[in-house]
Amino acid sequence: MQLKSTSVIIMLAVFSLITLALMIKSKHFFKALVLSAAQGVAGLFAVNLLSAATGVSLAVNGVTLALSAIGSLPAVIAMLVSRLFLV
Repeated sequence: MQLKSTSVIIMLAVFSLITLALMIKSKHFFKALVLSAAQGVAGLFAVNLLSAATGVSLAVNGVTLALSAIGSLPAVIAMLVSRLFLV
């Protein structure tokens, strides 16, 4: 169980660093930061909105909201992968 949690945390950290590097590389850092956070949160809510059709949902709590805002869509995808394969 500990190994699974550690691998998920490492995967989310890598995705977050990649997203941050791309935002820094852009000329409009704060605009990219806000749009990236909005995309992540919207992706999280889209997953839960479609959960009736797909049967897959993610809990909406402080941790998942923070991860989706920091890591954007790659973090939402990583949480979905961890939910599908690790749980």
